[in-house]
Amino acid sequence: MHDHDDATAAGERWFAYAAAHPHTNVEIGGVAVVAGPAPSTVELHALIDLMRAAHPPLRDRARPRGTSATSPAAPADHLEEVALSAHGGDLALHAGIERVCAQPLTDVTWGMTLLHGHRDNEFALLLRAHHGLLDGMSLIGITLAAVREPGPPRRRTPSVPPPSWTSTRVRALVRAVAGITLPANAISLGPDRVQAPTGPPRRMWVRTPLPRMKAIAREGGVSLNDVYLAALAGALRPWLPDKSTGTVRVTVPLNTRRVDTSTALGNFHRGVPVILPCHLPTAAERLAATRPATRNIRNSHRDPDAEVLFDILPTRWHGRALARILHPRRTTMVATHVPGPAHPLKLHGHSINALLPLMFLPAGHHLSICLGEYAGTAHLAVVADPSLPNLDELPARWLAELDAFEGALTQPRPGTASMPSTITDPAPDDAERVATSSAGPDS
Repeated sequence: MHDHDDATAAGERWFAYAAAHPHTNVEIGGVAVVAGPAPSTVELHALIDLMRAAHPPLRDRARPRGTSATSPAAPADHLEEVALSAHGGDLALHAGIERVCAQPLTDVTWGMTLLHGHRDNEFALLLRAHHGLLDGMSLIGITLAAVREPGPPRRRTPSVPPPSWTSTRVRALVRAVAGITLPANAISLGPDRVQAPTGPPRRMWVRTPLPRMKAIAREGGVSLNDVYLAALAGALRPWLPDKSTGTVRVTVPLNTRRVDTSTALGNFHRGVPVILPCHLPTAAERLAATRPATRNIRNSHRDPDAEVLFDILPTRWHGRALARILHPRRTTMVATHVPGPAHPLKLHGHSINALLPLMFLPAGHHLSICLGEYAGTAHLAVVADPSLPNLDELPARWLAELDAFEGALTQPRPGTASMPSTITDPAPDDAERVATSSAGPDS
């Protein structure tokens, strides 16, 4: 189905995972919010053709379970249109997004939805795809192709030697097997004895200037991803059980593209476990502890044996192994980070004002998070089961953690003079905002 074997293997395990969990929607995507009049159907069909040309598997219909044959789909098969409440603003837009995402794709594995009417001279294009077909970086790639922009830059990554059964590889296999077979005790964020899903997931977004997060990372001597995860560790504290003996264990998808696949489309990622330091009492402590906690991510980048388990497992077992990794007793949540275009894009001459990420909720999970970047803005996307209490507070708490990092990093050290802050504050017209929606499929 894909041009590269590793993309095919990672994709197939997601198709198998979805087949084993028919009530779980594993679609990912994004929403481009565009200034200007809504495009015509002819223009959207041409846009879909550009995307299909960028990645030939996008021409295919959904593949029936147990078959390898597919038939081509027409551009109209990928397109739908939703008229929103007139002048309803962001609340109407986000309610429309929830309604669309609550109805999984059936005949095709990816689709585009035009949403309009919520605001004068603005529309949104929602792009979503089965995670077995595309990953987050692939979605960015076809978005760039659609607006006739160059693809993502090539990654300068070292070549990986062919695997051989060294003692290191054997130890890696033992660790991998132990990781999915030994008892695990990941903390669940949902109410006691309430198993997700209890209804269509709720979605929220919050934004903050990307230079602000980069400045915190620079001052704290950590990575941007560490800032994102450390803020998440603090934001989650109100949802931890009063008497918890486990850990908040998140699965972080790691981009596995290398020199020859750096601009390829498909599914190139593997999950890396990270234990968030939610138990530490201060934001400064949590930020400092996140860097050693994310050592797994940095080591996995360079580890040629990181996928040894899936290398030796028969393909028909890959979905089962993925289900074990993502089981709620082993993974509290998924937290992904998708870098996007650094400069604003235009669609048919109209400015794309925002790219909102869309994340999926794994089977049995109460929460999943995605951080997306676009043109100097970081968008945090929250998707959660409706049983999670006080969910509306989570985005604001994540922003409050960033405030706490700034305060901690600009405090004068003992015996030194106070230095002015180097943190970039948001401009008044780009103030941080939290947009929430609780609309269900019948709204």
